[in-house]
Amino acid sequence: MTAYRFRVKFDTDPTSLWRDIVVGSDRTLDEFQATINAAMGLDQDHLWFFGVDEDYWDSDVKYQRPEEHEGLPSSQPMRFGEETYNAGETTVGAMVEQLGLDQYDRICYLFDYGDEWRFYAILKEVLDDEPDDKDPDVVKEKGEQVDQYAPTGAEEEPPLPDRLRELDLPDTAIPIADLRALEHRDDIEHVIVLLSIETGFGAVSERFVIQFDDVGYLLENFPHGWEVIEEVDDGDKTEEELLTALADAAREWHTEIADMASATSGQYFDEQTVEAMNIELNQELERKGYGHL
Repeated sequence: MTAYRFRVKFDTDPTSLWRDIVVGSDRTLDEFQATINAAMGLDQDHLWFFGVDEDYWDSDVKYQRPEEHEGLPSSQPMRFGEETYNAGETTVGAMVEQLGLDQYDRICYLFDYGDEWRFYAILKEVLDDEPDDKDPDVVKEKGEQVDQYAPTGAEEEPPLPDRLRELDLPDTAIPIADLRALEHRDDIEHVIVLLSIETGFGAVSERFVIQFDDVGYLLENFPHGWEVIEEVDDGDKTEEELLTALADAAREWHTEIADMASATSGQYFDEQTVEAMNIELNQELERKGYGHL
């Protein structure tokens, strides 16, 4: 009894478009791909493959669309040192075992060798209480599907939810004193500063958690303004359970930030880097009497 929850992210804009997909270990990668493809707004008319991490074309292991793999001469790889597998004959569990995937490890998915729609999937969770043959299922999502055949050009940034827009957040970093003041509102339970910076005008925040009575958000300040990284619904959670879920989301985001920084800078940021980012979170939780979370 094993299934996997992958968070599949659009490589071009990973914070704005993603899907959480749960899939049984015995389902094929071809079936997994079909669910990703449809969930992201694509069709099935092009070649594709899964690869290691975010290596895409540089991946030494590729799980290919069955028609492509079967068309290779003697099913051999097309370049030296490359291992290729038929995605129609390889199960998700077999791929996880072959690649030695652990929680938070990544695979990549490239669709259409011409336009190159790129996605990466983070193994968020191994589920031991789900059947091995569970069909791929989208269990959580964020962002509108891509328009595969739309003219290329800049896409609009997703608007903030109404609850946040009503707060009139400035596009730039917010003074911490202003964030603290939000906690005096009747509809806001907690505000947690995650990235504070000292400036000549005082301390400001570029990352924070805000918890309403029925929903919570993790926000990050980008050049275009604030963006929701994670939304956590009440789902009959108590106040503490909702705060716990938001704290977990912040820790996962810190792990992802370290991974992205490693990929873009060529340097490796280890667990100590992540823990350093979590220090402020832990201090904030302690300040509020939730140091046990």
